Amino acid sequence: MVTKKAKMEQSLEFIEGIKRRWMATVDAIVDPLMLIDKDYKVIQANQALAKIAGKDIKKVVGSHCYKMFAGRDTPCPGCKLQESISTETTQTFELNAIDNRYYEVATQPILDGNGVIEGSLHIYRDRTLAKQLQSQLIQTEKLASIGLLAGGIAHELNNPLAGILLFSQMLLRTVSKDSVYYQDVEEIENAAKRCKAIVDNLLDFARQQPVVSGELKEVVSLHEALAAALRFSTAGGKANRFEIIEKFDATLDVKATGNRNKLIQVFLNLIQNALQAMPNGGRLTLRSFTTEDAAWNVIEIEDSGVGIPAAHLKKIFDPFFTSKAEGEGTGLGLSICHGIIEELGGRIEVRSKLRKGTTFALYFRATIVLREVG
Repeated sequence: MVTKKAKMEQSLEFIEGIKRRWMATVDAIVDPLMLIDKDYKVIQANQALAKIAGKDIKKVVGSHCYKMFAGRDTPCPGCKLQESISTETTQTFELNAIDNRYYEVATQPILDGNGVIEGSLHIYRDRTLAKQLQSQLIQTEKLASIGLLAGGIAHELNNPLAGILLFSQMLLRTVSKDSVYYQDVEEIENAAKRCKAIVDNLLDFARQQPVVSGELKEVVSLHEALAAALRFSTAGGKANRFEIIEKFDATLDVKATGNRNKLIQVFLNLIQNALQAMPNGGRLTLRSFTTEDAAWNVIEIEDSGVGIPAAHLKKIFDPFFTSKAEGEGTGLGLSICHGIIEELGGRIEVRSKLRKGTTFALYFRATIVLREVG
């Protein structure tokens, strides 16, 4: 005959077994889970959450969820805990940038034995990969749009460009090399050639095509390419409102291996952006140097303009992103510049402070030729 005590022990053992199996099931769930009371304190959590928090599960219980999970001193922005409890409904919200991860959080009210809400169950689903794929899809759609635009651009521009090239070349044959106008006509011809190359490059960029193996590559003087871009950017007296400072190492002729027209295109775009960022005039500084390990040649283009908001810095190289007024920019210039520099095996960096100015730093694999001084 089973005694009352034995029955109670069997019942307790049965309940403990259910509890262990239930906790094992909860711990096997890969999504972080935690039960939180009305004051944001953790009542219970699973191992997935403890792993993300980097703490022992015993230390998780009793701590504030926002402190333990997000490293904050106050509840996370957008948290729906209180709304879920007050409305007795399931709520969802997004939790951004926890160790560069993104989570979708569902919060479900939990009742105690008397039917009173004691807190909420939070389920965290990692949506980082989904966000990245969504961003890539958006970029792909933007690039597809560029491809459609580029076809029309090429058709509309090639004919007038051919005329400009033809007449500039005819002028070069008739104008003496000693004429004060000879260099201006040369600049017209070179600018027309760059425009034609830009149209071709835009098509390549939009289709994400690799560099054509037969594309002309040469060792280009970065100083000369920068000077050509500066001449074109400041033609017609544009430079009168700006102080232009050149800080180049006179003992070095910094060079890069690539396409000269593309490099001029990059410098031209950055210089024009810098001048536009100083509508009331300002200081444009062009700087060149090599890194301490001599692995990189660096060109810096610095302005004293309006600066770029911190929220925009991560987006400025995205196709179609622009902070300019409608009709003043396409949002393609910096994106194309970024693609060209990466194509050359380099990188482009930006630093900026509002109302103090912006600096673009372009890094090229070092090809250094010492220049004789004196």
